[in-house]
Amino acid sequence: MIAWKKATFIAAITTLFAASPLLANEAYSCKYGNQERLINLVYANEGSTLPCEVTYDKGDGATTMWQAQNLEGYCESKMAEFIEKQRSWGWTCEKQL
Repeated sequence: MIAWKKATFIAAITTLFAASPLLANEAYSCKYGNQERLINLVYANEGSTLPCEVTYDKGDGATTMWQAQNLEGYCESKMAEFIEKQRSWGWTCEKQL
């Protein structure tokens, strides 16, 4: 009976973790004429939003713009604001798959 309960518990936990979506890094490409900029949201640990960082690459190497260790949503918010700022300057930004 104990083996059955243990097997049921393990199956339930496995199903729970398999069903939860993994958080993936996000990347946007912003273009203006023949110029391109890359904006990336990078999660350090798979399945967790923290720690995170937002990087910006003008083609000469990525620079960290913002990072967070324990403030949920900070990187996502900063990335969204930065993309909107790029768009307001005339850049066309698209999410990369």
